[in-house]
This record gives sequence, C-alpha cells and structure tokens, in this order.
Amino acid sequence: MSIVAVTEPKPEDPPMTTCFVIAPIGNEHAPDGSSELQAYEENLEVYEKVILPPCARHGIVPVRADGIADPGEITEQICRHVLQDDIVIADLTGGNANVTYELGIRHLTGKPIIHLGEHGQLPFDLSLIRTILFKRSRSGLVKARKDLETALKGALDNRFEPLTPARILFGLPTASPPEAVVETESDDLEAPGLIDRFVRVEAQMEAIGETTEAIAGFMTVIAETTLQIGPVMERAAQPGAPMSAWLPAMTELARSMAEPSSGLREACTRFAGQMVEMDAAVQTAFDVIEAMPPEQRAGSPTDFLKQMISTAESTHEVVGVLGEIEVGMRWLVKMSRDLRVPGRDLTAAVKQVGGVMTRIADWERRARALI
Repeated sequence: MSIVAVTEPKPEDPPMTTCFVIAPIGNEHAPDGSSELQAYEENLEVYEKVILPPCARHGIVPVRADGIADPGEITEQICRHVLQDDIVIADLTGGNANVTYELGIRHLTGKPIIHLGEHGQLPFDLSLIRTILFKRSRSGLVKARKDLETALKGALDNRFEPLTPARILFGLPTASPPEAVVETESDDLEAPGLIDRFVRVEAQMEAIGETTEAIAGFMTVIAETTLQIGPVMERAAQPGAPMSAWLPAMTELARSMAEPSSGLREACTRFAGQMVEMDAAVQTAFDVIEAMPPEQRAGSPTDFLKQMISTAESTHEVVGVLGEIEVGMRWLVKMSRDLRVPGRDLTAAVKQVGGVMTRIADWERRARALI
C-alpha cells in the first residue's frame, strides 16, 4: 500500500493527513535544453515554492510520483494515492495526459482535490472548475501559495463539495454553478513590506531552529537504536551462524526505527517547506544589505549575515549525517524487507533536505560576500 508512511497513532491523536501531488514530472536526467528537463525544472519550482510550504504549515507531507520509494509497480502505487489519499493537489499546467487521466480518477471519488495551474496553460475542458491560477513570477507564486494554504484549510475543515462526476456516481444533488477561476496576480494590499519581511525571517528562524532540533533528536534516536542492535548483529555474523539468526535483529531494528524514521521524514519535510517559504524574505534582506555602504552594515545587518552562514553550515552537517545514515540503510534494506518502510522514510528525508541545499548554498554565498 503506497500511502505516506506514518507511525501507529496514539488513541487520542488523529491520523496524519495524506496528500498526493499530481503533476507533469518531466525528466531530471534529460539533456540540457530539452523540453523534458524544462518541464522538470518548472514543475519542481511550483512544488517547492507553491505546494510544499503551505503543506508544511498544516503538518501535511505531500508526495509526488517521483517521491514514491516503495518497491512495486509505479502505476498501481500512483492509483492508490489518487484514490485513497485524504487530499490531492493537481498541477494542471500544460494539460499533461497523465495528469488529466489521474485527475479523472480522483474526480470520481468525491474526495478533496485542489486544482492549480499556470495562467494560459490549463486544459480547455477543465477551465470552469475552480482553480488557483498563477503567473510564473515571484509575486505570482507567492500569491498562489497563500491561496493554496487557504484551500488546504478548507479541505481539512471538510468544506469541500464533490465535483459533478462523483455527484452523478453517488446520486447526489446537482451542485451550484462553478465559481470563476481564481486569478493570483492582482495587486495585494496585504502583501508584506520590507520590515514585515525582516520580522518574518526572525520568526521563521526560530521555527527552523525548533525543526532542526527535532531532526537532530530523531537522528540521535536512530543512531542509538543501531548501536543497541549491534551485539545481536555481531552474533548473527559469526562464522557458522545460520541466516535465520539475522531475522530477530532485522525485525527488532525495523520495529525500533519505524517511529523515529517517520518522524525524521516529517521533520525534514517541514524544514524544507520553511526554507522555501523564507527564501523571498531572505533574498530581499540580502538585496537591501547589498545596497548599503559597507560601513553601515555593522550591527543588525552583520548579525543577520552571520546567522545565514551559521544556518548554512549547520544544514550541511545535517545533510552529511543524513547521507551516512541513508547509505547504511540502503545496505540493510537489501537484507530484510522489514526495513523497507524505515528505509523509504530515511531516503525521503534526505531528498527533502537535499532539495533545498542549492537555495541554502546561495544564502551562504551572498552572506559571505557581504560580511
């Protein structure tokens, strides 16, 4: 079953909301300048700047088709997500055939689905369904992100009306006429000013610090768990020991790593969302400091630059440790199927943090150049 991996919730805790992202993935390994590579880069930008931050704010771990690490048939896994996940977000840009096919399947379920797409790139026959439209500019993507956050809250609050296919299938009353498409490039009187952005950075840095502590905590638990299982593995590796001697060690390791691995994946997704969300404010701060004469950068501007360098350095350390853990898990996953779920979560965690490293490296580069 290819649903987002979660630990067994406590009786008093609600289950984690699952979310699948339907999008034209493209091909990251395609030749430079090819349409497949361009599609990959454009849709990754929408995922990082529009989809990931609001999901992180609501505690949702979004999954794209290229983020499914389970073994098995990809088509079956995608269909399970489309049919069974609590929420689906569909990027309709370009009218991709696979996206349209998966979209039709989801419409029949009557479950929440949020449509978004680049202005002028919607399939014609979907243009009357309420959709978050955006222009591919900084302000356009920011506005789309805000609209998606509102739409997600509506879905989580069960304020969602099944679309026509599901109404017909389930014999429900006819829906009201669809609302107009939502444009997201208009002037926004609530858009943050420069000081608002600096305050936002300060608040986000505190939240990022908490998330980083959570990541470090989960990694510590995983490392300690591996050490505790070490003696059992050593006995199983003794010459002459039967292969069955490995089974108790693998089973116990998988059981012990299930919760911290799932928690690590969620924390890393939240971290990536926070970093992407903060990028616009950070880049604006860099632009302002760059325009200052060097003698005026003492005090708060210099403190900000040092903080960005420290954030980059600590993130590099986290990525390094995560990479070491994931390499070890790749070997263990090949040994036992019991470890596939925690192994998948660790791989996803590495991918989430690795996905924002280019952005963080740019922060460090600009900060070091200005300090």
